[in-house]
Amino acid sequence: MTLLNILWLALSLASAVPLQGQPEQAPEELVLDGRVVGRRVPVERGDICLICNQPVDANDAVYLVQGQRAPLHYAAHHEALGPQLAAWLVQLKPRGAFLGAVEQHTRLSWKWFAAGLYVLGALVFAGLAAHRALHVGHNPLAWFAVGLAFSAVGYLWLLTRPRRAVFAPAGVPAGWRKIAATRAPEACPACGMLNHPSATQCLGCGRRLEPKTLSEVARAGLTG
Repeated sequence: MTLLNILWLALSLASAVPLQGQPEQAPEELVLDGRVVGRRVPVERGDICLICNQPVDANDAVYLVQGQRAPLHYAAHHEALGPQLAAWLVQLKPRGAFLGAVEQHTRLSWKWFAAGLYVLGALVFAGLAAHRALHVGHNPLAWFAVGLAFSAVGYLWLLTRPRRAVFAPAGVPAGWRKIAATRAPEACPACGMLNHPSATQCLGCGRRLEPKTLSEVARAGLTG
């Protein structure tokens, strides 16, 4: 009876205390920094362990992480898996929407959105300020810079400035040049022959003409 009691006690202790080296059971969820990053899926033929690059079998674990399969020999690597899990999962991050990879989109910060709107508004009001300054006698380049720096405030400031006299011969403000244009020919009073406005003699009848403008030769200081 004593021997039976000893055997019963030994079996009880063996069942109560797990044997050393007993394989660790793989969890159903893969957790990183308190966040579930993957869920366990069935093992498929051809799955290769992410850590040791060896084939896995039905007793191993495969997790679906970011749309990618992550096979693991969990029983063999579970002790080192914790500190290295983040590094191993980096290999699974897709670098674009290719072959069904799930593309990771980052949300646009409202601060950057507001900054973009401000820059866009500054460009619009800078153009309006330069256009307004050109027609009220102010320096358009200076007011473009003011509009670019202060946006709507700079443009409203320009509206409060007094209008200046605009010296614009032929509709062109001072400091700007008009694109050269061909002058219309002048008809000879005697024969009606069309001549250049700078002509001094009619090409048809030879009559002396009064030039309406200086010729390009005279403007250049040359003699014709």
